[in-house]
Amino acid sequence: MKNKWLVLFLAMALLLAACQPAAPAEEPVAEEPEPVMEEKGPFRVAVVMPSAITDLAFSQSMYDGLVAVQQGMGGEGAMEIVYSENMFVVDDAAAAIRDYASQGFDLVIAHGSQYGSSLQEIAPDFPETSFAWGTTLDTFGMDNVFAYEAASDQGGYVNGVIAASLSESGVIGVVGPIETGDAKLYVDGFVAGAKSVDPDVEVNVNWIGSFSDVALAAEAANTHISAGADVLTGTAQMVVGAIGVAEENGVLWFGTQSDQSSLAPSIVVANQVYHWEVALQDMVDLIQGGTYGGKSYQITLANKGEVVEFNPDYDLPADVKALAEETASGIANGSITVISEAPAGAMEPVTFGMVLVGPKVDRGWSQAHYEGGLYVEENLEGSKMIVFESLNSADKPEATLEGVVDDMVAQGATLVITTSDAFEEDTVGVAEKYPDVVFINSSGDDVLAGGAPENLGNIMGQMVNMKYIAGCAAALATESGQIGYLGPLINSETLREASAAFLGARYCYENYKGMNPADLQFTVTWIGFWFNIPGVTLDPTEVVTSFFDSGADVVLSGIDTSEAIDGTGQRAARGDTVWASPYGHIDGCDNAPDVCLGAAFFNWGPAYLGTAKAVSDGSWTQSWDWNLPYWDDLTDLSKTAVGWKDGPGLTAEMQANLDDFKGKLASGEIDLWEGPLNLQDGSEYVAAGETATDDQIWYLSQLLEGMEGPSE
Repeated sequence: MKNKWLVLFLAMALLLAACQPAAPAEEPVAEEPEPVMEEKGPFRVAVVMPSAITDLAFSQSMYDGLVAVQQGMGGEGAMEIVYSENMFVVDDAAAAIRDYASQGFDLVIAHGSQYGSSLQEIAPDFPETSFAWGTTLDTFGMDNVFAYEAASDQGGYVNGVIAASLSESGVIGVVGPIETGDAKLYVDGFVAGAKSVDPDVEVNVNWIGSFSDVALAAEAANTHISAGADVLTGTAQMVVGAIGVAEENGVLWFGTQSDQSSLAPSIVVANQVYHWEVALQDMVDLIQGGTYGGKSYQITLANKGEVVEFNPDYDLPADVKALAEETASGIANGSITVISEAPAGAMEPVTFGMVLVGPKVDRGWSQAHYEGGLYVEENLEGSKMIVFESLNSADKPEATLEGVVDDMVAQGATLVITTSDAFEEDTVGVAEKYPDVVFINSSGDDVLAGGAPENLGNIMGQMVNMKYIAGCAAALATESGQIGYLGPLINSETLREASAAFLGARYCYENYKGMNPADLQFTVTWIGFWFNIPGVTLDPTEVVTSFFDSGADVVLSGIDTSEAIDGTGQRAARGDTVWASPYGHIDGCDNAPDVCLGAAFFNWGPAYLGTAKAVSDGSWTQSWDWNLPYWDDLTDLSKTAVGWKDGPGLTAEMQANLDDFKGKLASGEIDLWEGPLNLQDGSEYVAAGETATDDQIWYLSQLLEGMEGPSE
């Protein structure tokens, strides 16, 4: 019985236990779930380059540097590289830069100083994208822009030391592209290095005006060899042409930017090789750490961003190699200073840049500016002019005003003169970039119009006065009553000068020849630019021919170059009685004196000298100067801003009448802008009894009534 109750009790206990709510189980400590890491993918780099990644020069040096960084990071899985090559058209490059930024690349590299203005506009639109550009140290003050440059004069100096040590003829040739940036640095360093070994060595430098024209580089190399050079060097991607010529002639070659030994192993001695990875790796590290820009880099021999590499296939004498290594080490540790080719001298009161739109020997506009600069050098002791010629889209499509000015300022220019209205807008930009440098835009009117930076001024000569004389001379000479005017492009300057010639011609046709001015035919043909650009402008020689074929017997020139006087001389040689008046330079008649009525010319020297002196002594202030002629002597180059030189083609009667006309202009007896005058479309320009103001003349918007030819 006892066992029965015991069993029952145990059964009840178990039942009660089962019916009780269960005690809460001890909760396990919850572990933080591991965050799901977003796959970031590789670091993405895009680069825009002016030439091919296999150019063995500037572009390849950057591509090779990127590949070196990629390999150091672990390969393509860690870093993606895309590129746009041969982007020599700046607008196309700008589009590519913007496109890469919009695709979210971590770093977009604009590898070329010509891309700077575009990058300055694009970078602010993508604040979380890093950009880099070179060769420069200017980040524009932007937090997402890196800048880089090469101290290419250092390796250039070493190459020059070796070159002078090996040259047997004592003549060395240099094939340069455009005189700017790291190309100029390299050439200056090379010349200095050669001179350090042999002060009497002859180093001939030929700037061909292009980074990419292989044929021109080859031609320059042949010219150097013909002059006795047994060693050559050069910089930029066009040097493959020069290297080929050097190999054909057994002439030694020194390379830069990339290793060019493979092109001609038997004659390439050494190369300065850029290792951009020194800068690129730091950029990548900073970007990955959240710093998008704001830092500049310079690769040098000291930081191994530049390395002078000897071609193992060339048997370089041991003593020369030892000298080269000693020189490179000295530059790296600072015991050797790389000195430019310019000899040391007295302190210069002013170094000034002169940017020409055409060649400095064009017998016209650009040559007049160049000679104005020479006048400054002759009359301001110790002054130095830095010249850049033919800055235009046809001759030097890869060059920009900003890049040219960057180089001039780097050389110490405190005054820069830009000599074309084509440079007007960009001059404002560089003036803002360099507020401590004085800029003069010749022929511009930014100061007159208002809003110009305080360090920008304008200078122009009153060429309208000389155009009156040219027009008068044409009217005195014409027998057919038809005058052709060879115009450049259409703007206020060219409209007022062509119209001034028309006013002078009409006055003299009536008052000296006794003819009805309404019967005088005055036709203007615009070629489309300041000088001939084949395939872009009208051919000025053909325009001159067309004038004569249409019955004109006098051609007046308004373009920068000499086709008007040249074509007239050729026509006269065939027996035609024809005349011309050139424009821009005092010696314009020299090409065909017998048919020349006289030359209307600019004389920039006095104005430029005054400006340079004011910059030198700190007294310069902003102004818009439309300078008058010195009527007492229009050929006095110490005083007049514009002038007229009578031509041998004037008869005695013509000369007498022209002198009378000039005297009346000088005295004010004649004012050719006195109304009534109408514009070409018949609208009133100057009312009867009134005279046009300087502003009205400066901003003339059409040709005048009675002239033939377009006004827009």
